[in-house]
Amino acid sequence: MPLTSPVRVSTALACTAAGTVLAALATAVPVAQVASPASYSVAGVDTSHHSHGRGEKERIDWTRVARTHSFVFLKASQGAGYKDPWFTRDHAAVARTSLLRAPYHFFDPRSTGDGAAQARHFIATARAAGYRGNRAGELPPVLDVEKVRRNHREICPRELRPAQLTVFLREVRKAFRVTPIVYTRASFVKECMGGRGRVFAGHPLWLARYGSGTHEPQPVPGAGSSWTFWQHTEHGHTPGIPGTGDRNVFRGSRDQLRAMAS
Repeated sequence: MPLTSPVRVSTALACTAAGTVLAALATAVPVAQVASPASYSVAGVDTSHHSHGRGEKERIDWTRVARTHSFVFLKASQGAGYKDPWFTRDHAAVARTSLLRAPYHFFDPRSTGDGAAQARHFIATARAAGYRGNRAGELPPVLDVEKVRRNHREICPRELRPAQLTVFLREVRKAFRVTPIVYTRASFVKECMGGRGRVFAGHPLWLARYGSGTHEPQPVPGAGSSWTFWQHTEHGHTPGIPGTGDRNVFRGSRDQLRAMAS
């Protein structure tokens, strides 16, 4: 198609705009900020099968959620074989609302070299549900890196190596043609990765920090950027979702968030 084609030009402009937003948010100066979650106007949630309670019939009312929230991250997979049983249904239901959406993968290493296997599993699971990474309303895919549960305890995964994460992020970027978001927290990188957060440099960060009042998430060592999304509680109430769950805010305007969503 010629470069002068209106469709090609519009697409290029859209990609440029989205890239500009990602770059601006990902390269923000990593300094400690003092603002409460309530001071950010763009709110979102993240869900998994745990959000549905114990009953198979406890569906989330995504239409109600969309009345008060702008985005959602949906758990798609974990490790190299687990698929969240609600992901496909929730993804389809969310796609029928105004909510901007993205799948996330919980990184659960069982060997020091399974980054590629986990990436393939995540990519296949997301694609099977209809996620492509470049459609309107689709936020970049997410890598969730945190402590894992072993023998009823949350611990640092001893099999974790930064090289695994590099491979995972590279394969996911290649598959969906967009820079993945990374969910983690500064304390995890310090405790479980020896402060080697450089592997996350250039990626928008979704950071967790609960009950901090007006203290925002701490910068991730080596990542060279501040947060883009903030998970500020795991006990929030959201109309349309049974019980309590995670609540998040976006560090920007709705227009900036839409620009990230293709």
